[in-house]
Amino acid sequence: MKTKKHIKRISLFIALFVLAVTSAEAQRYGGMESGSIEKSLLLSNGPKGPIHGGESAITDMIFMPDGLVYGSTEAIRGAQACHIFHSCGDHTAHEVNVTEKLPGQVKVLDIAQGYGNSLVGGTTTYNEIFDDPDSDYEGGHLFSFDTETKTFNDLGIISPGQGIHCVAVDTVHTRIYCVTYPEGHLYAYNYETEQKKDFGEVMKPWRIKDLGRVSWRGVPKVLMIDDAGTVYFSTYMDNNGGCIFRLTYGDEAPIFTGAVVPTQRGMHNDPIYENTILSAIQARDGGFWCGTSVDGFLFKFYPSTSTVVNKGKAFNYWNLRSLAYGGDGRLYMLGGRDYDNPWLMCYDPGTGSMESLGWPSNYSQCGAICADAKGRILMGENMRNSYIWVYRKSAVGLVENE
Repeated sequence: MKTKKHIKRISLFIALFVLAVTSAEAQRYGGMESGSIEKSLLLSNGPKGPIHGGESAITDMIFMPDGLVYGSTEAIRGAQACHIFHSCGDHTAHEVNVTEKLPGQVKVLDIAQGYGNSLVGGTTTYNEIFDDPDSDYEGGHLFSFDTETKTFNDLGIISPGQGIHCVAVDTVHTRIYCVTYPEGHLYAYNYETEQKKDFGEVMKPWRIKDLGRVSWRGVPKVLMIDDAGTVYFSTYMDNNGGCIFRLTYGDEAPIFTGAVVPTQRGMHNDPIYENTILSAIQARDGGFWCGTSVDGFLFKFYPSTSTVVNKGKAFNYWNLRSLAYGGDGRLYMLGGRDYDNPWLMCYDPGTGSMESLGWPSNYSQCGAICADAKGRILMGENMRNSYIWVYRKSAVGLVENE
């Protein structure tokens, strides 16, 4: 009898030990809590579908008024087409092959909600093309896509030979703002008059060659627009990174607000060290939530007072690449390097607490997150065959013990 009890105790101890080790290993390697990922949706359709392998690397996702999440892709690893798709969180569907509409355009890098039911985006190409003096790249196009009528409208090339790095829409003054790459000019396009205006170079980009790959740093990566139609962005001024500028409607040039992006001091010796706003979302109680590159700080920017309130870090990692509100009212953040495992993190505005939730798998590489109509967080991969991972614990009315 004692032997049986002894064996049971040993068995229980071993089971608890294995469970503890498994849990510790999951945390050690970044695995998310079991059951938090509801499903994974494969975006690429194979050689016979509309989105082939290499054409499904997700660059951006936004929630639209029709209750669907729309996303954009770029071509990688020898592929030649980019697309617009939608997802309800339970399945995905192809919308339009952008490259068929705009030949030679292989990336839709940024999308934004436009006027009416329209989705607005900008196209670009590879750094190797920009660095080739003999390149015949015509330049990035602005476009709109009506999600109701499925009408695609080419708004034209903004700057010959230059790509479009980010977009934002001011529906008050019928303007689409964008920043070109790599020249770093801020443009406004009036979608009613079809006139465009160049506000000049907002940042002289640095040409960087790292491990044989060329890129240009310092070009603004996100534009924010308040309810009055004023546009905000971060750039460099007198070799100081992360300065926040604004362009008010009617002004001829952006001006420095006096606000500066939070930066971790004393740990970087690179003279071209870049810290800027990498992601932004309008806060429900006013202002904008912003995530930084390099250091990965979360901060709140109040345009009316040009105030920056630093909320710190959820994880000792750089690049807060994407932000979204979950159905539970918490702010979700995607952190990590461009081609590495992404970390999903969350911030509770009510308590001020942060939490690192882990990653969906040990091979995923995600570049964008967005909440669906149920409040679930969708994480979009930027791989050759991309998945959308559905995080369920942010959903509206989720019972934790169900």
